[in-house]
Amino acid sequence: SVYFYMAFSVLKTVVAASVLEKVKIYASDGWKEALLELIDADDLPAFLGGNKTDPDGNPLCNTFVRHGKRIPKSYYLCNVEKKLSTAADAEKIIVTRFSKEEITFEVTEPGSFLEWEFETKNRDIGFSLNFKRNNFEEPVELVPKQRIDTCYEPEKGLFKCEEIGTCKYEFKYLTR
Repeated sequence: SVYFYMAFSVLKTVVAASVLEKVKIYASDGWKEALLELIDADDLPAFLGGNKTDPDGNPLCNTFVRHGKRIPKSYYLCNVEKKLSTAADAEKIIVTRFSKEEITFEVTEPGSFLEWEFETKNRDIGFSLNFKRNNFEEPVELVPKQRIDTCYEPEKGLFKCEEIGTCKYEFKYLTR
């Protein structure tokens, strides 16, 4: 198809020539003969053009070839139901396109633990944690800005804050 040739021409620019020499591309015919040049017909399953079959004569050779099957949706990791979105005590924020949301709070006791757990409905999100001793200082990054993917499970973290001051969680919408 036209799409294959377009994709393959792009691929050829990034794949080493020594690798491309090993790639053989066939249309709907000619590939069985090419396989038989490399593999003896008695070792090649009948459905691939050889002579080998199951003991019961099945040409698909199900006793030693595992054929692909549809993966049950229960195994899809990205379709796992989000648990935090239904939790009654969870604080919910909406980060709209090209924006950021901040959650600021005071740390009043040295040695306090800052804990977070969050998930997104879809897409990745930018996350950072900053700390400021007082209003006159620049904030210090406790957790540097990073792209977080919560497709498989919520993001969880813990940080021990040794000083009193102001902490800020920052969530930022990311473009791809």
